Amino acid sequence: MSDLNLRETALRAADRLPVLPAVFQQTLALFAKGDDVSVAELAGVVEQDVAIVGHLLSIANSALYSRSGSVCSVRPAIARLGIQKTRNALLGLSVSRPFGTVRLPKSWSSARFNSHSLAAAILGDLLVQKVPAQNAEWAFLTGLLHDIGLLLIGTGLPEQALAMSEAESDEQLVEWERELLGFTHYEIGADLLALWNCPPVVREASVFCESNAFDYAQPLELGMVVKTASLLADANGLSMFGDNRDPAFVPETLDALRIQKAATFMEHFQMEYRGFQSQVTQRPSAILQ
Repeated sequence: MSDLNLRETALRAADRLPVLPAVFQQTLALFAKGDDVSVAELAGVVEQDVAIVGHLLSIANSALYSRSGSVCSVRPAIARLGIQKTRNALLGLSVSRPFGTVRLPKSWSSARFNSHSLAAAILGDLLVQKVPAQNAEWAFLTGLLHDIGLLLIGTGLPEQALAMSEAESDEQLVEWERELLGFTHYEIGADLLALWNCPPVVREASVFCESNAFDYAQPLELGMVVKTASLLADANGLSMFGDNRDPAFVPETLDALRIQKAATFMEHFQMEYRGFQSQVTQRPSAILQ
């Protein structure tokens, strides 16, 4: 099969992926208008999905955000989290929960895919809070979706995916993809993001992740933010390729970015990650009781 046919076959597998909740597209459309999004507008999106409502309330009432009693309705929850954190929660929940059901080669693992994607999203969002960056508002979404092409390859091209399933790093996987497919999961992922109407900056930043070039000149490019966030997730034990912990990488990288108090930064990440992960893995009925 030619490279073109392989790419077309992989992209057609999008029809076999779980359907994303309407909340995902509505959230994208709302924020595509700019930064001037009101609590009322965002609440109107949230309230259309009872499961998302339950998850959002649970996050707002978690130890990380609850400082003055509990909230029991959507608008106070949004006011407590803030517009940007609410947007991140909506995107994270609407993507991570359905994609947890996708079957991938064992060594890739849907669970590890979700864990890595969520970690990269949260770390990217934390990085742009500390370091000037271009298109910073899209750091969470891009981190969440930067590896989405793996789902297309695993679903549409299972034999080829299995042949590449022993890759031990992003760099090795990209090399094997070029040899076996003629394209990378970042490139086919960008095709899927275009179908989902994700902004061009998100697609471009996702493709940037296949590069091995590093440039921490500020403001950081969005692709550099996401690539760094992905590597930080790997170093923290949240890798697509098993346990690739590298304790030295985290402080060295944060120091290169001139982010002080690396331990505090990672503690904040761990708190946010555990909070999101608990919502991704819980059944909605358990939250709404």
